[in-house]
Amino acid sequence: MPSPPVDPQFAGLLAAWTAATAARRATPAQAVAALESTADGHVVHGLPGRPGSASSELSLADALAEFVGDRPGAVRVAFPAPGHPLGLSGAGPFTSSALLARSAVIVDGVGLVPEVDQRGSSYRGVRWRAFELDVVASAAAPAFGVEPARIIEQTDRALRRALRDATEALEDVDLARWRPEASSGGVAAAAALRARLRALPPSWPVAARALAERSIALWRALDVVSSDDGAASVSASAVRLAAVRELSHAVREAAMAAFNVPAGALLAGVA
Repeated sequence: MPSPPVDPQFAGLLAAWTAATAARRATPAQAVAALESTADGHVVHGLPGRPGSASSELSLADALAEFVGDRPGAVRVAFPAPGHPLGLSGAGPFTSSALLARSAVIVDGVGLVPEVDQRGSSYRGVRWRAFELDVVASAAAPAFGVEPARIIEQTDRALRRALRDATEALEDVDLARWRPEASSGGVAAAAALRARLRALPPSWPVAARALAERSIALWRALDVVSSDDGAASVSASAVRLAAVRELSHAVREAAMAAFNVPAGALLAGVA
């Protein structure tokens, strides 16, 4: 039985701190301290190019040193879902694993997929499974044709429109269960909306930081809402499912922009 997907913040923060460290906007010690604060521990399993890589397990500090040793040309996140493989190219073990996990980090030719690392009854960490990628799967994002700040602004507006459209679509059919405070999953959904994204690098742009926090909070709340279907009619359930699916797609696109645009700008020296 596959482990449940981990919180999307882990992929976003790993990409952000890797890019900031590679661009000399953060020290490796700062990056490791920030990332380790998000879970009981992080390890990287099977990093390509190392002796016995198929079974080797590195600490986060050692893996980060590998990632930034030869300044990476591309660091980005992918937030795919079945039917919407956002950020992924081609097929193969990495794509399959990333789709199940709903998140992944790509550092040049290496793909990293997070999974729950549970050692004993109380330990809850993150294990990153590493995959060697081909040229297509690891291709860098295109060069900026628009200022990074403008991309974030446009993405933020698109997310707000998607949220408004979803709310309007649900008002007549399922409003009570759409509103987190009124649903049977209300406590969990409200907590998800209030939960803050753990620390991003100090150099992260304010607008991108706000978009990352908003999109991750909505993602968490949608997970709760999606699992609380209630007693709606068949037609209402269909409308609700379509609205949540469309909003989920917009949320994942927004989260990718909030992490990938600043990361790309840092590595390109335009931030």
